[in-house]
Amino acid sequence: MRYINYILYFFLIYFLSCCVSTIKIASVVEKNKDGNFLLKWEVSPDVEGKIDIYSSMTDTSLRNFSPVRTKLVEDQFALLNPSGSGLREFFILKTSGVTSGIVSNRYIEMDNVLNFRDLGGYFTADDKQLKWGRVYRSGHLSNANLFDQDKLKRLGIKTIIDFRTEEDRKAHPYFINISKINLPIIPGDISTFKNELLKDGLTRSHTIVHMQEVYKEIVEDNADQYADMFDVLLDPNNYPVLMTSFLGKDRVGIASALLLYALGVPEYVIEEDYMASNNFIDPKKTLTYSGTLSETLQESVTALFSANSAYLNSAFDYIKEKYGSVDNYLEKKVRVSKGKIIILRKLLLYNP
Repeated sequence: MRYINYILYFFLIYFLSCCVSTIKIASVVEKNKDGNFLLKWEVSPDVEGKIDIYSSMTDTSLRNFSPVRTKLVEDQFALLNPSGSGLREFFILKTSGVTSGIVSNRYIEMDNVLNFRDLGGYFTADDKQLKWGRVYRSGHLSNANLFDQDKLKRLGIKTIIDFRTEEDRKAHPYFINISKINLPIIPGDISTFKNELLKDGLTRSHTIVHMQEVYKEIVEDNADQYADMFDVLLDPNNYPVLMTSFLGKDRVGIASALLLYALGVPEYVIEEDYMASNNFIDPKKTLTYSGTLSETLQESVTALFSANSAYLNSAFDYIKEKYGSVDNYLEKKVRVSKGKIIILRKLLLYNP
């Protein structure tokens, strides 16, 4: 009888532990217009009870996190005052014996730099999380004012990878005291398509087809530049790194997609990150004379300056068709070996 009771006790403990382990906490945080942090969460499956919120100014160790608020799980949000400068803050949540991943504000507000955001925080297919504050992405920096430059300094950016061509860099230079590595990627410059916008008969459909071809050309003809990018990312002395291009959506978009894929992030998450550029780019403001164009050409401008899943999918479909898989493309065309991926994962993933 004691043996049977022991077996029943064992299975009860196992069952309870399985129930706990299946609970997931998904959370995001963003800064509102007042400078406070709006933390949102969703717990699945649904549980009742309290959820504890912890905060830290650094993500280097979970020991740095201190309790700041307790809410009910069903509240699903909390508004928190910044503990420090308000630029970045890191949070974790705990409920039912389960701890969330580390969450921070992905979008960093700038005065004159478009589409500035952090590539950290995403989860890989094997449930590892990318470190925050290691790799950033944005549009070009030529309009960065002193406020923007101060933020770059406070974020500790050590290396800027600029994917613009020499022509673009000369036309729109910037002078920031941060190490810069130029990896010009062609095509993709706005200058190559401006004249086309003025031609009668150019439609949104024409632009979409054009951009799909551009993306295919980028991954086929500029693999060496992306290989050099990975080499930069393999050096721990280069971090934090900022990747920039004109709007930070095409050349940087593909760069980000390849990096996230190499780290094991699912493709649907990669697409979500790519499409997020549309939250921070206003096509009508990007081309100064767009308001004078016909309605048809304005639609073309919108298609040109927007992220479109069809663009990224055309690049990935091309890679898979020609090279068999994205993994083969990375290894054979971009020189990203399995050994390099192991190093990247050690550098860019939290290791509990």
